[in-house]
Amino acid sequence: MKEIEGLDFLADGGAKTARKGLSAGSIALLVALLAAAVALGLQLAAQNKSRPTSGAAPDFTLDLLDGGRLRLADQRGKVALVNFWASWCPPCRAEAPDLQALYTDYRDAGFIVIGVNMLESSRAKARAFLDEFGITYPNGEDTRQTVAKLYRVEGPPESFLIDRRGMVRQFYYGSIRYDAVSAAIKGLLAETS
Repeated sequence: MKEIEGLDFLADGGAKTARKGLSAGSIALLVALLAAAVALGLQLAAQNKSRPTSGAAPDFTLDLLDGGRLRLADQRGKVALVNFWASWCPPCRAEAPDLQALYTDYRDAGFIVIGVNMLESSRAKARAFLDEFGITYPNGEDTRQTVAKLYRVEGPPESFLIDRRGMVRQFYYGSIRYDAVSAAIKGLLAETS
């Protein structure tokens, strides 16, 4: 075979063998990606593990927009729906009439909705939201995000349904719909401690 200048690596006698397998740099990159994926997975698992989707509901005290105070532990004996919301949140606006209807229909049977306003720009906007939708159940501000952090809320709306003994029985991500939640509320109200 006639050697062509610049292509002498193709010559039979001095041909270099092609490398088989991954280079050290490729292996290092794969190990780094795998380590990052494992770290992210562990972080997400820890976050989900700590979100109270079952077990005892973390207790909190909330300063209400009407000037009073509410402590979750004082609601034992009632079925409670703790709802995290903000006035600028479209899904929160969509669920507001359903939450008020649930409260109106089941409060005499021992049900309470507790609204936790989060990420709001002003108290006036929160009050205007409650007035606009005729909300009568207790609502308070979580300006320092202490309750939201306690429940590991990622963003509104999120809700936690708590039984009469103070145990989280259901977690809802996104808007609450009357028909989807009323059966669960009825079931918890029918339970005896």
